[in-house]
Amino acid sequence: MRTAGSYQFPPMDQVIYGRPAAEALGEEAERLNARRVFLIASRMLNTKTDEIERIRKALGERYAATFDGVPQHTTREVVVQIARGARAAGADLVVAIGGGSVVDAAKIVLMCMEHEIFDQDGLDGFETTPERRFGGFRNPKVRMIAIPSTLSGGEYNSGTLVTDTRRKLKQIFNHPMMMPRSIILDLAITRYTPEKLRDGSRHRGGLLDPRQRAGR
Repeated sequence: MRTAGSYQFPPMDQVIYGRPAAEALGEEAERLNARRVFLIASRMLNTKTDEIERIRKALGERYAATFDGVPQHTTREVVVQIARGARAAGADLVVAIGGGSVVDAAKIVLMCMEHEIFDQDGLDGFETTPERRFGGFRNPKVRMIAIPSTLSGGEYNSGTLVTDTRRKLKQIFNHPMMMPRSIILDLAITRYTPEKLRDGSRHRGGLLDPRQRAGR
């Protein structure tokens, strides 16, 4: 039986590996001429390790603010809260540092900022459907960088899952420009993650080789 189809590779500049995340992110912020870098970080990484502080120091005057309250399942309430904070901080680059929920949150925050969605009802009508593949989003002016702490592989695609807690519903939001500009792989970031959470590939079908995952 023959199959046919197509695959759109979302816009991404590069995957950086083998270097400390703080060093690599500092250079990426300079390359992208980012002046106000907003961090969305795992609370554990921010409060129990010095990894996020190293990143803040590496960014220097480019650092804007940090949010570390993303729940296990990304929710509408939290992403609009983050978007308000990022807008108030004048963010021109968003960086996700953590697991899949943190990365998912950063993706949709870009669109909340672009469309000035600061109330969770504002996301209605943008969810992905068979008839509306990219949800009607505009290209976001602010983009993101991902520094993953697990192997879930969510950073290698342009979609995100967001939970509407009022309706007990998870929805998909997608747009090619929600893909990270860059992905920074640093083993030091993963060493604090509980072993059962490090390899999310068993649950998401991810591949361990980042070069393979990039083609999913």
